[in-house]
Amino acid sequence: MNITMFRGGATSPCFGLRAAHARHLLGIAALLPTAVAAAPLSFTDTRVALLWPAILGTLLLVVSVFALMTWLRLLRETAEGEQLAASLKDENNRIYRQLQSYGSQLFSRERLLEEARQNIKQLRQEKSDLVAITVHQLRQPLDALQDSLNKLARSGDDDADASQLVEMAQRQLQTATKSLEEIQRIGEPETVALTLPEQRPEAKSQSLSILLVENERQKSLRDDLTALGHKVVWENNGIDGADAALQQKFDLILIDSQLPLMDCVETTQKIRRGVGPEIPIFALLGELRVGDKERYKARGLTGVLPRPLSENQLHQLLSWVVRRNKIAAAKQKPPRPTRLLNVTTLCRQRDTLGHLPFAELLSDRSATLPKRATALTSALTGRHWLDAERQAQAIAESAEEIGLEAVAARLRALGARLSIDSEREYCRHQRTELLNLMRESIQQLKAWREQNVHTEWALK
Repeated sequence: MNITMFRGGATSPCFGLRAAHARHLLGIAALLPTAVAAAPLSFTDTRVALLWPAILGTLLLVVSVFALMTWLRLLRETAEGEQLAASLKDENNRIYRQLQSYGSQLFSRERLLEEARQNIKQLRQEKSDLVAITVHQLRQPLDALQDSLNKLARSGDDDADASQLVEMAQRQLQTATKSLEEIQRIGEPETVALTLPEQRPEAKSQSLSILLVENERQKSLRDDLTALGHKVVWENNGIDGADAALQQKFDLILIDSQLPLMDCVETTQKIRRGVGPEIPIFALLGELRVGDKERYKARGLTGVLPRPLSENQLHQLLSWVVRRNKIAAAKQKPPRPTRLLNVTTLCRQRDTLGHLPFAELLSDRSATLPKRATALTSALTGRHWLDAERQAQAIAESAEEIGLEAVAARLRALGARLSIDSEREYCRHQRTELLNLMRESIQQLKAWREQNVHTEWALK
């Protein structure tokens, strides 16, 4: 049996899929009688041919499962498309609201700008009116005064005092007239000549304090640095140069490589021991060789410069120092207030000793500690290092006993530094700061004693 099947055009994928399923079902139905004829069903012989019904059921099951999966996939894709469309709609609404917000902000700013323009225009008009009124009110009295003075000068009065008064009045009148003309020019539009700024080094904007240690046989840089507006201290040997660096504060130190009495490296090391590693120190070399920069840096210098130093190199060096000072000033934070007095220690001593012994202890320490600190500074001034170290330790113990912890910590650190040879000069330069710290601590101690140690307790 021949089966002829005609294929028609499908309008959609789903329709084509369903048409294909229908054609398969029609083919199966057409083959069913042939299959039945080929396998007759006999009830008498109790033989039933189940092959073809099983095949038919299997095919129907496969077709149903395939159709169900296709339908589920279509549902899932439809749901995803609807979800994507909803998200795009929400995104579109959000962008639309942002555009509306930006538009309202732009409109408000344009309104504020227009108001500012109107205010500026009004202020300019008021300024012009004020200048006109001021000039009109002052011009006539000044002109009348000028006429009177001219008549008085022509009157031929021989009195010297009167002549001096007339001349003085005329000078004052000229000054007032010039002031009036300046006021009148305020209301006029200003004209500014546009000129290119001169190429000046950045270091001119800030005056630097420079220590210049040079050999007298070399051409000095003092005149060039002074011409640029910097303060220069000049020394001609290493000993005086080191003492000047320890006594004053400098932004830059330039040291000649060949110095009498003390060479460049020894001078630098002495300055470093007393001042520290922060200050820039450069060596001036007559002839630069390979490895000079690394060798001098290893000995404590910041760098090396050739001699003679060109104008461009000098400007670059000074600009670098100015930028370095600005960066250091920006990084520097205000110091935290130091806690000079430990009230807990004082209260514990008062409760332990009793009011009268405690009051006597405070009176004794308030009177003796400043004197002992003065003796310590005298030992530092005379460079009696061992004596100064012992005094610092003893004063630290006495100060800590009455709660002066800041002074005690400073004195212990000072005693530890005095045991190191290279740190002694640094300790010597801390004399004034140590005395000020002791003085302020004693003042706070006396103020606390007046408030917390009553007279009647001390007299019992």
